[in-house]
Amino acid sequence: MNSRFSIDTRTLRRGDTFVAIRGEKFDGHDFLEAAVKQGATRLIVDRADATRSVPTSSVEVARVEDCLTYLAWEAQKRLDDLQTQVIAITGSVGKTTTKRAVVATLDRVFDVVTPTGNLNTLLGASLTVLNEITRPNQKFIAEVGAYQRGDIVNFCKWIKPSIAVVTNVQPVHLERMGSLDNIALAKGELVDALTEQGVACLNQDDLRVAEMRLRCKGRVISYGSDSAADINPSHIKVDVPLLGGYRISTAMAAYAVGVALGLDDETINAGLSGIRPEKGRLNLLPGRNDAVIIDDTYNASLSSSLEALDVLRQRKGSRKIAIMGDMLELGATEEEAHSRVVNAALEGADVAIFVGARMRSAVLRRHLAEEDSRACFSNQADALASLSRIFTPASGDVILVKGSAGMRMENIVEALLASDLKPAEVLVRQEKSWKTKEPESV
Repeated sequence: MNSRFSIDTRTLRRGDTFVAIRGEKFDGHDFLEAAVKQGATRLIVDRADATRSVPTSSVEVARVEDCLTYLAWEAQKRLDDLQTQVIAITGSVGKTTTKRAVVATLDRVFDVVTPTGNLNTLLGASLTVLNEITRPNQKFIAEVGAYQRGDIVNFCKWIKPSIAVVTNVQPVHLERMGSLDNIALAKGELVDALTEQGVACLNQDDLRVAEMRLRCKGRVISYGSDSAADINPSHIKVDVPLLGGYRISTAMAAYAVGVALGLDDETINAGLSGIRPEKGRLNLLPGRNDAVIIDDTYNASLSSSLEALDVLRQRKGSRKIAIMGDMLELGATEEEAHSRVVNAALEGADVAIFVGARMRSAVLRRHLAEEDSRACFSNQADALASLSRIFTPASGDVILVKGSAGMRMENIVEALLASDLKPAEVLVRQEKSWKTKEPESV
């Protein structure tokens, strides 16, 4: 196998090929000298003047028209050469959890490869293929994100799925997409990419997803709460070890993929019993003074925030504490969505703490008493500074922490964690590059 591919000098290994990707904030061509010092043996560049200041006597340099396209082309060639089957998952929410459920279902039988974390772009998928797909007939399970129409078309041009899973269509990234119909059109591009031999696993409980069957040239396997769905709750015969109402829907999506690959009921259910939650996704963690934390800080939308509050409501505890951060990129639905979350938190929690300008505005619209304003903070740093005067975690407390990624609510979880836990092992976004940079304006 050829050397590994890297786009980051901080994680580059000796012998790697360094690819100079140009991003929104950094240009990999500015780090060529550092890559050589770190031990890169090959450089891929797309700028004519890129290597003028780099000693190239001991390193191979290849100039291409576009570095990202080069990686995608190499990934496509690897998938074709090794006859790798691609299972791709998209949807407004639940992609990563569904991916984990599919991996748990399949890896008892197949040689499975999947990107770590949420590498749901063409770049992330291409790097995973080139660095991890090494043997014939592996299964590549990828989640596919979309910020605008055409993103998934471009992904599938290179990473071609044979099985497509669509979880739901919800007002996430609505600010960019403009409407739910546009979101449905964007997510449906994954179904469009299937050939006549492909299989679409579609959530029948979501009307916009169910209608995607009309876009499928191959086979459709529906899953949903209705007994008329091809896969329904009666197929799930084990206790799925996840929190939240979506746990059965997630299991059914994974079951549908198992059926598409010819697995039997016993094998699929055995796999489903081994699902484990991702960091920051309704993950139970020990807190200080024997409290329990529900860490749901990976990201936030209206539906996932209400779901998390429902999980809190159903947990047994001496006090139920909700710490809710802003939900970002909701577009025209922003005001109503935050009002609904504030109402649900105030009704379902003994202590409710709100973080961010959007949450604060929603609280003020309720005309709460002045003393309640102490539980509203402009950002998580202000909230952290004041947590100790609002409450001290105690045995029996159940504490939900939730918010969009830009709110950095994982910092609040870190402050509440039991002292014997290492944040880097249990929390999201613990990379030094994230922890040390200034928060973006939200």
